[in-house]
Amino acid sequence: MIMNQLPLEGMRVIEMGQIVAGPTAGLILGDMGADVIKVEPPGAGGPSRPGNARTGTFYFLNRNKRTVVLDLHDPEGHQIATKLISGADVLIENMAPGTMDRLGLGFVKLHADFPRLVYCSIKGYLSGPYQSRPLMDEPGQMAAGLAYMTGPPGQPLRAGASVVDIGAATFAVVGVMSALLEREKTGLGQHVTGGLFETALFYVGQHMSSAQFTGTPPQPMTVQRGDVRPAIYDLFTCRDGRQAFIGIVSDGQWKRVCSVLGLEDLAEDPRYKHNPGRLENRILLLERIGQACAKHDSRDVVEMVVNADVICAPLNTPLTVLDDPHVQAVGRTLPLKIGDIDGRLPPLPIETNTYRFKVKHSAPKDAGAHTREVMTELGYSADEVESLARRGVISGPDLPHKDGEAPH
Repeated sequence: MIMNQLPLEGMRVIEMGQIVAGPTAGLILGDMGADVIKVEPPGAGGPSRPGNARTGTFYFLNRNKRTVVLDLHDPEGHQIATKLISGADVLIENMAPGTMDRLGLGFVKLHADFPRLVYCSIKGYLSGPYQSRPLMDEPGQMAAGLAYMTGPPGQPLRAGASVVDIGAATFAVVGVMSALLEREKTGLGQHVTGGLFETALFYVGQHMSSAQFTGTPPQPMTVQRGDVRPAIYDLFTCRDGRQAFIGIVSDGQWKRVCSVLGLEDLAEDPRYKHNPGRLENRILLLERIGQACAKHDSRDVVEMVVNADVICAPLNTPLTVLDDPHVQAVGRTLPLKIGDIDGRLPPLPIETNTYRFKVKHSAPKDAGAHTREVMTELGYSADEVESLARRGVISGPDLPHKDGEAPH
């Protein structure tokens, strides 16, 4: 049975997030139904504020949020922020270490004033010698060994997405949800911190364990073979020029692949019956499988191999994947605005039998698009809102610009 209500409806989240990590945490909570109010700085969306620039990444990470522009350095702006936070369940921030304390919005201060608030920080490092250092996604992958495991020998390579930022935010939200459950028993919020470095470290935990277990230096995944990786676990170029990945992880799969690709002679050869033999003759087998795949279009290769109950997938780009039948199925993407474009983007990668994700708000094209609305909800009169805008404390596309400044 599908119900319309999302699990976090009725909760309010204040997001003081920028770039990827903070906005990802807000995105998750917003998609789950929370009312997320994104606090942006003056000039957000302009070249002086790259962390809030309206890029494609921004439009992915900031749906289901309302935006206000607020000068946190101004005493009146600080007062408004405090009023916003007073009615919130969760605060998210991924400012540089020490910034929130300097703004008078650190955990210790806010916990004393609002003990039920769950305060979520996302930082470069968790507590330890490096806790005051800033960090970003790519150097985090380098420092933790993830880039070493991803690239070929001597060429460490970052993953092709902001996996550390997104992962740190996701783990932080796990902590937030646990803190909200704990609050039901204690009545108190807590400070939850996600770490970029520690997220990357968690990702390489399997390799850390293997290296200690075997006593041998870890090898990048691009060169792992034998007991670590199947002999046939590769991309093959098809007749249409596109590639398909085939992964053979059992002897039964080997026989079935040979059958559907017309390689029965290989299936009958005892030298290739088991993975060690296939590994020893890997170059020959890759050549034969490559020749077979080159006779068919990629879609046909994928269909044949998958129908043989063997792992196979097409190599897509972030654009071609939009044409994949599974991605085009109901619920696999959400329709929304990407700036002025009617687009489709993925929802959270979970599914339940009680609700479906939806878009209440596309990511705001204009910083401060909801400033007036939120200020009214806080009890400010229309005259007070316009006065604050003229003094530069708040801003929005439907508000007067700061005295002495040209309209944006």
